[in-house]
Amino acid sequence: MLKKLSSLPVGVKASISFFIATLITKGLSFITTPIFTRLLSSEVFGQVSVYYSWMQLFGIVAMFCLSYGVFNVGLLDYPDKRNEFSFSLLILSNIITICFAGIIFCLYPFIKDFLNLTIIMLVLMIVFFLVQPAYLFWLARQRFEFKYKWPFFWSCVTAFLSVIVPVLLIVLAKDDANNLYYRIFGSEVALIVIYIGFYIYLAAKAKFKVSPSYWKTVLLFNLPLIPHYLSAYILSGSDKIMISYLVGNEATAYYTVAYSIATIALLIWSSIDASFMPFTFKKLKDQDFASINKISIPILIIFALGCFVVILLGPEMVKLLGTKGYEEAIYVVPPVVGGVFFQIHYFLYSNVIYYYKKPRYVMFGSVTAALLNIVLNYFCIKQFGYIAAAFTTLGCYFVQATIDYIAMKKVAKGNIYNFKLILILSTLILLISIFGSMLYKFTFPRYGIIGIVLLTIVVFGNKFSKAFSEMKRVKKNG
Repeated sequence: MLKKLSSLPVGVKASISFFIATLITKGLSFITTPIFTRLLSSEVFGQVSVYYSWMQLFGIVAMFCLSYGVFNVGLLDYPDKRNEFSFSLLILSNIITICFAGIIFCLYPFIKDFLNLTIIMLVLMIVFFLVQPAYLFWLARQRFEFKYKWPFFWSCVTAFLSVIVPVLLIVLAKDDANNLYYRIFGSEVALIVIYIGFYIYLAAKAKFKVSPSYWKTVLLFNLPLIPHYLSAYILSGSDKIMISYLVGNEATAYYTVAYSIATIALLIWSSIDASFMPFTFKKLKDQDFASINKISIPILIIFALGCFVVILLGPEMVKLLGTKGYEEAIYVVPPVVGGVFFQIHYFLYSNVIYYYKKPRYVMFGSVTAALLNIVLNYFCIKQFGYIAAAFTTLGCYFVQATIDYIAMKKVAKGNIYNFKLILILSTLILLISIFGSMLYKFTFPRYGIIGIVLLTIVVFGNKFSKAFSEMKRVKKNG
């Protein structure tokens, strides 16, 4: 096995390495949830979730997503000036962060109750935004150049430190009154120290040379995409913020535990899409729509069945992740996992839309769904409680999937995927998402259904394996 691994092309080695690093990073977040739900009160756990929700939302604007696709384009366009380009973008990111900080601190007295953040938390967040891009730029460049050993090492180091340090602080301090700060500062300060090292490294490599000539191109490239990035996050993460504001931090904690279960499905899909996207691009170039449809069928069936199993195991997974007080979170699991099924539709359709260079169609779907989600959450959470947020998000992901499908059909001037299969699977997932919690009272029948579904997965597993092998072959051959 080691011989085979050593003989693999560097691109394949890098892909495997980055996937394992992602698995460790995301897996640690899932695995440590039971630890933090037991170390922290539900009130504090919910407040931690709100902090990270705001952090992700503010980070899109404060760091301007400069480490995303635009950075790779720059690495391609300026092969001999990558050090200078990286440091120039880092300084640009800092300027945007400082401007953002000035605005948010001026507004803080008026919005502090809505934010549910102390001023020291906000300061920590801004410091984090100033130094994290250095690490993200370094990581993106390493991936672009197929260097995987050091990225794997530092991905693991940052993942473990962000968990181990706060756990040690909470356990050793034995001061429940400050557990919120031990959890957040323990994680973030450890990462900030590492990111400062990368900041100095990037500056030294560029010899502190900054070229503002790169800035205009980068800003013009990214500016139209910011609404899409914001909308995508609002659709997936605004629930926690609104629940905290309208109901309370305790309800946010329950919702967060249920939502973390859905990350399993998203993690699985991200590994599939890493091969499915280049496969789709290659077949679109060859006008071979039939192959795309053929490969997508077993993938969609297996993924839908996997979502079904996760929904049926909702009570057991909530017990594993949370304490006894989190039991009511089981009713959030079916709609949240159902929402993930419709969320992956975005990847199916956007791959086609991006190939034809029509990104505005993707932005229309995400912005529409995000705005609808905010409106529905505001009225439904107030009227029906925090569980309603899961159902509104499910509905909005369904709306986004429908818009993206119509857009894909228009851009490609035809049908690429099996519409009947998608319609059948979508209908079944919708029904299970809405009524699946009714099965939670019947333990043995539920286990029987799980057994049947797992058997079906085994039957279709061979077809899925063949599909995955075909995607890998196409990806390897370019």
